[in-house]
Amino acid sequence: MTKKEYIPIPEVYRILSGKENLTDTEAQTVSYTEKFLKIKNGSQKAVKEIKNKYSLKEDVAVKLVDIVPRTKEEITSILSGYGVLINEKDLNNLLDYLQELVE
Repeated sequence: MTKKEYIPIPEVYRILSGKENLTDTEAQTVSYTEKFLKIKNGSQKAVKEIKNKYSLKEDVAVKLVDIVPRTKEEITSILSGYGVLINEKDLNNLLDYLQELVE
């Protein structure tokens, strides 16, 4: 059985853009990640912090870091897709934290 590992878009970009002699698929992936890159540094740390502070699974934390929602409604929409609800205080704190990532 293969273990799944969730990697945020910024981390994929960092790994592949530092590589020489990219395959066609890798070059396409770099191009794709550049289009959707919302934060440049600290994505792995952000995923870990979101997981720990808000008791979220890794796939949910990665999705939040990839998308970096800008409103509580967007966060709620993402979380509901995973069947997750968080209280209003945590929702506000999470929104503030995500906004700090893009500043």
